[in-house]
Amino acid sequence: MAKEPRKGNYLTRESYYQFMIHVQDDIKNTGFDWRKNLFDKSISRYILSDTKRSLILGEIQKLLVYTIDKVSMIKKSINYTVDKKYKYLN
Repeated sequence: MAKEPRKGNYLTRESYYQFMIHVQDDIKNTGFDWRKNLFDKSISRYILSDTKRSLILGEIQKLLVYTIDKVSMIKKSINYTVDKKYKYLN
């Protein structure tokens, strides 16, 4: 019987090498964390009060966050002076 692949945080954790390089970074003013509430400031409270619409907008928000993250990955791949896993460049 074939083993099922393990699932867990070990697949997504930051590598020790990346931690070692950036452990002494002193980064200030990283900006607003827009990933959790992208639509809160841009869409009316009336629209967000409806539960069905808010669930649909939550899924659209996940899609937009994914798209914006992928665009920032393209920006990082063009800039050869920055590591591709550097998380403070947007």
